[in-house]
Amino acid sequence: MLNFLFKKKDNISENKADRLNSVYAKLKEKYNPEKIPDERKNFLKDKINLYGYLNYPFYMALDELKPEEILFGLEIKWQQNNIFKDGKFIFNNNEISPLARNGVKSSDWFKKEGHDIKLINLAGLGNGNKSKEPGKFMNWLCQLLILPTGNIESGIFNTTIYLIPFHPREFGCAYLPKSSEISEALFDGEIWELTGMSAKEQVQVFIEMAQLAGHPVIYDILPQTGRFSKAVLANPEIARWFDIPALDKEIMSKIDSVAENLKGAYEAEDIDVIREIYKQAQSGGEGTLSEHYQAIYDAMDSEMINCRKQLCENMCKKKSQEILHKRVAAIVAEVLDCPASKKLTEDDITKQIDIIKKLIDNGLWPAPGGAWCSSGVPVYDKMSDCGGYPTFKHYDYKGEDVTHFANLDCQTPYYFVYLENGTYNNKVIDYFIDNMKKLQADYNFDGFRVDHIDHIVDAVSEVAGVPISYRAPREVLKRLNTTLKSKVPYFATLAEYMLWDNYYKEYHKDMKFDLLWGNDIVSQYEKTPETILADNQRLANYNVDFKEDSRLAILKAYNNQDGEFREIDQYPGQLTASGALFKWAKYKLLPGGKFAQRPMLYVDGDESFTKRGIEATIGEEIAMLRDTNFEFYEKFDAIDRFVKQNSIITNGEAQIIIQDDDGFAVWLISCEPLKKAFLVAANYKYPTEFVTSHDENGNTMQNWEKGSTIFNKEIKLPTDYRIISEYCFKNSKYTAIKWEGAANEINFEKLEPSEFRIFSLEK
Repeated sequence: MLNFLFKKKDNISENKADRLNSVYAKLKEKYNPEKIPDERKNFLKDKINLYGYLNYPFYMALDELKPEEILFGLEIKWQQNNIFKDGKFIFNNNEISPLARNGVKSSDWFKKEGHDIKLINLAGLGNGNKSKEPGKFMNWLCQLLILPTGNIESGIFNTTIYLIPFHPREFGCAYLPKSSEISEALFDGEIWELTGMSAKEQVQVFIEMAQLAGHPVIYDILPQTGRFSKAVLANPEIARWFDIPALDKEIMSKIDSVAENLKGAYEAEDIDVIREIYKQAQSGGEGTLSEHYQAIYDAMDSEMINCRKQLCENMCKKKSQEILHKRVAAIVAEVLDCPASKKLTEDDITKQIDIIKKLIDNGLWPAPGGAWCSSGVPVYDKMSDCGGYPTFKHYDYKGEDVTHFANLDCQTPYYFVYLENGTYNNKVIDYFIDNMKKLQADYNFDGFRVDHIDHIVDAVSEVAGVPISYRAPREVLKRLNTTLKSKVPYFATLAEYMLWDNYYKEYHKDMKFDLLWGNDIVSQYEKTPETILADNQRLANYNVDFKEDSRLAILKAYNNQDGEFREIDQYPGQLTASGALFKWAKYKLLPGGKFAQRPMLYVDGDESFTKRGIEATIGEEIAMLRDTNFEFYEKFDAIDRFVKQNSIITNGEAQIIIQDDDGFAVWLISCEPLKKAFLVAANYKYPTEFVTSHDENGNTMQNWEKGSTIFNKEIKLPTDYRIISEYCFKNSKYTAIKWEGAANEINFEKLEPSEFRIFSLEK
């Protein structure tokens, strides 16, 4: 219906405000705010004008708000951003992003202390408390209405929306895209009938509306793709390929020679029996062997390892790959009934399933990823027990088997490097970067978070700077970041790097990343106030030689998408509501000063203490089941607002005064040359937490621990300071209550686990 609005006419520049106004007029025809009673309008208007957003947890907004109320509320947010007047959007094409409208010329906005980044899965935004139906367009706008604002006068932009991949998923996983299209699960048929917007246009308009409401939007990008994604089928040369029947033939011929060599160590008849069993297993057979025969089988398998490695390394060399690429391209062209010479795009892959079937019938499979620590090429082992797909073994740079760590055999890494000599495959690198440029342009993203780049500069991925693994090399990421930042000066990039071995320089200076993922989730149980300040200091020491607009930042992660995974098993839901609230406050109230600015990451649902949920929505396109703890939300939201409103915190630096082993901690937040300061006292032990420890033999142990109440603590204020007030939670905010006690000391009769108190001081 309105598809023409999303296309450029020859020699005519599209007016994006006109386009959006046409869409919005259609929305308001059905969801007319005039239907809202005046009393309700005034209630919504007063709340949104007071806070800059509707301070509801998302579960409550989903339950309570009607579509016309969502639009009514958003109009107020848009008006606050000066791009909406008299019922119409008014903006220039190049000023949709709030960063462009505010003349931002660097990525410093992304690193600012006090800035929030909220991880959102569009499919998860449905009302999971009522059904599994994925989130649709009006659910997305509902989330936009309740997203907190920032404090632009202090350089804090509104909460950044961090979208995880919204492409069609392989095996239900968000990080295994079938194509670069929008998942059908996100398509809103009612919105299409109303406006004519396709699924892609619906996502584009949501992002546009979010940016016009003042919220930057970043996206999760992948240096890999789904096993048989449309990108791989249209461009076979971007992946390494295996010809499984050819490998099987070579392996079968080697089995006979290995078997003959083993006859000196075992009975010839036993060797002949195992030889046949081994050949059957190669094709996907299975069975249980006696201890005697299993020992012979294992000996044969051990002898075959080097043979398999050599065969796979040879097949992954450039010359062999060029032959395989041509074979794959010919099969794709045959199924599509087009010339093999035709340069295909994803749009041409109209028979994806048929092509995949034909490739599998011919035994052609893309080479998979591997383990976080694997190096070299994956090593073909045998067909699966059902015979349906090939299985692989993986080895680290020392040659040790790390297959038990592998969880990426269903993804296809890009063929960035010729591993036989460490040189770069520039055509594939250019393809990847061009795709990312197009992705950014299609959705006007303000930044990218780059997935799966956690071990790209350590020993498992490089030797003297030369790449040795399937992972994206640092050179590729440097080129990517440099290209995107030259195109969009405020463009920000976040690296999924958890600080192993502190490769700050490599990710920041060499690869041009602005922000690092950090290790707060994997180390949740270790992050005491003192440890967090040590993290801040390490970052400040690194940054001291960099100019203001080129410093590195590291996330403070209240929560992320990895915490619930069993390999990590660290997330706020384990801490009880009071413990989770303290974790949020602790990170918010431990600023690192001008050389250690650190924004905060949290996840959709965290605001109402959803204990678990993000892992399920990453593995399946379903609405998130949310907890409904409104009391938690009020305090969670109030802490966030308190911090953003106090530049002493967002521009200041925290210093530990005392931290005792029993849980008692006190720290000062000051900002020179201001005379005012804040003092925070807390019992930093959580009511419950899941702790990982190691015994004297290095064995890992995991157990639940409980914090204890602490009694009768006293603190004397730093020299020249006196207490002015204590901030107490009252009427949805932290309010200053005049201090009536001693001016320079505080006695704490009792502090429960995770209890914290905030005081205002003055010199």
